[in-house]
Amino acid sequence: MSAQTHEGLLVPGPCAAPVQAPDPTPKPQAAPVAAEPTAVEVEEHEPVTVDQPSDPASEPRPWEMPTVRRPVIAPWVRDVRQLRRATWWAVEEALHPIAFHAARTHLYAGRLAAGSPRGAARTVRALVRWTGDVEGRERLQGTDRADSPVYLALSRQRDERVKRRAPVTGAALLASGVGEGLLYAYEPALFGLTTTAGVLALGAVGRRRDRPILDSPVTGSGYAPKLTSDVVERALAACGLPATIAKQISEKGLEWVAPIQVDGPGWRAEFDLPYGVTVAEVAEKRDKLASGLRRPLGAVWPEPETEAHPGRMVLWVGRETLARSKAPEWPLLHRGTANIFEPLPFGFDQRLRPVSIPLIFDSILIGAMPRYGKTMALRVLLLAAALDPFVKLYIYELKGTGDLSSPGEQVAHRYASGAGTPALEACMEGLREVYAELERRSDLIRGLPKQVCPENKVTPELSRRVGGLQPLVLAIDECQELFGHKELKEEATELCVAIMKRGPAMGIMLALATQRPTKESLPLDISANMGIRLCLRVGGHLENNMILGTGMSARGVQAYTFTRKDKGVCYLAGVEDDPIVARGAYVDAPAAERVAERARALRAAAGTLSGQATGEMVEVDDHSPMVLLGHALEAVEGEKAHLAVLAARLADSWPDRYTVDGPTGAVPWTAQQLGAYLRTAGVQVDDQVWAAGVKGRPTNAAGVTREALRAAVASRS
Repeated sequence: MSAQTHEGLLVPGPCAAPVQAPDPTPKPQAAPVAAEPTAVEVEEHEPVTVDQPSDPASEPRPWEMPTVRRPVIAPWVRDVRQLRRATWWAVEEALHPIAFHAARTHLYAGRLAAGSPRGAARTVRALVRWTGDVEGRERLQGTDRADSPVYLALSRQRDERVKRRAPVTGAALLASGVGEGLLYAYEPALFGLTTTAGVLALGAVGRRRDRPILDSPVTGSGYAPKLTSDVVERALAACGLPATIAKQISEKGLEWVAPIQVDGPGWRAEFDLPYGVTVAEVAEKRDKLASGLRRPLGAVWPEPETEAHPGRMVLWVGRETLARSKAPEWPLLHRGTANIFEPLPFGFDQRLRPVSIPLIFDSILIGAMPRYGKTMALRVLLLAAALDPFVKLYIYELKGTGDLSSPGEQVAHRYASGAGTPALEACMEGLREVYAELERRSDLIRGLPKQVCPENKVTPELSRRVGGLQPLVLAIDECQELFGHKELKEEATELCVAIMKRGPAMGIMLALATQRPTKESLPLDISANMGIRLCLRVGGHLENNMILGTGMSARGVQAYTFTRKDKGVCYLAGVEDDPIVARGAYVDAPAAERVAERARALRAAAGTLSGQATGEMVEVDDHSPMVLLGHALEAVEGEKAHLAVLAARLADSWPDRYTVDGPTGAVPWTAQQLGAYLRTAGVQVDDQVWAAGVKGRPTNAAGVTREALRAAVASRS
């Protein structure tokens, strides 16, 4: 209902009293009456039961609820690498004391010999006291002679002991003397052995208590104490958390989720922090936590348990720092291949577990202070990518020291090294070429049928089936030289941003490394769009956040806390849900060259060498096509030769150039490898050539003719 008044239309609310229409009849004015206070009735609030009683019927059954079971066999036992490491550690711990004391045998013998006179005097004195029963005599002298029965009994007892012991002592001395005389006369070697043993035994008797014979301790005194719950709670209470939280931890302790157990070269503790405290707050105070644990900073690593809640903390405390731990060998150092569509082996974490980086469909940014492993980390990733023969590499090293010459010189499609204008111009040409490749691939993928390319991106099968879609990695070391250039900065930034945003879906990945992560040398559009970030030691929180992302310092991910000894140790973000600590594998320049040579052989066998990797053979004499053609002409007997026969003859004549390492030593190139090199040099290789085979009998197999070799030489000339 509503009522019309002179002020407008009144609309009553749901709880308002009904509005009466005004009476048009005038009413007499009443005398004013003093207002009296009226009581206001307040509706009483009835409390509502919040915690409802549980209904057993609505509760899930025990077998319907997820449970976390402790592993039956410890994870380090199931891990072959950790089990092997533990076995070797046990063997070394058992053999080290033996080797330690064996090396000091002559020193111990000298100490015993020096103490043998004192031992002889002690032995004679002890023998005399035993034979003469000196103790009985002293007891007899302390007896009151007035007590004659006791005195006489003790006297008879002593006399009987002396009578029994004297013949024993005399017979033993006589037998020893006669025995040593006979040995001296008839067995001089045995006499020397027994005499030496006697001298050493006397030395052991005569040793001084303040000068031990054996050097001790065998191992160092820096052994890490065992991690216990009391130690963890004491450290957390003293690490700088709010006073109420510290008091709660001290009085009530922590909520432990699992027992503290050995995990690799350290201990793993998992527990729930007090309500409202996150792992990030504790990680900010890692230095104080390490002080409370009385462990080095590089051995204390708090981590969140991402599958639980932000207050579930996993504390790993190592026996030694990550920088001092014995680094496992890079898995691809001596053998094996890689697949860019799978995570590439990079290094290991604090627990010495392998760490891999999924580079495909992503870009990576690497930053650090000079001389802390930035280029080494990039080299490991590029070597892993090079071991996939279908990956095309563009490598530009703008420092000019040639740190990336392997794999740059051996397998890269484009490679330049230098700190001047030519290298920068070559890098820009590479960026333009990759950008053009970006446009070409987008048109190619868009034109493919849906049954061939359903997701509109490069897949492993598509990269092998469709030509021109092989994965491509563009790496720029010291990229601040490019982005800090006045004339090239804008174009380089525009090209890199386009490659970062559009390239991954087309199999094009960008890898940048810099030692000066500032907004001037590293544009914000680039640092903000990197998917994978790797940060080694940096100078402060600004550089830390430029590499790892905004707010990482506040979350406790602080690469500036690494010390001078933490070379190669980094925070790696974008690989797991939370940043992880890793240490890159160490691959020095000679080892990198061997790996790159193996990668080149793989590409030669697959026929995927391209760009400067093939053109560089003209400049490097050891792999020059003209040299190969000349050697092949010398090795061909007659007008035709099988590739297998030709490879064996080349290996016999020039083993340093035409052999590779095999299981049993150096072996010749395979027919496929030689064929790939000859095709690269411009030689026509026939699938069927009638000539003498490996066993000397004529047969059909892949081979070349002398005329084809001559034609290739004439073409190159």
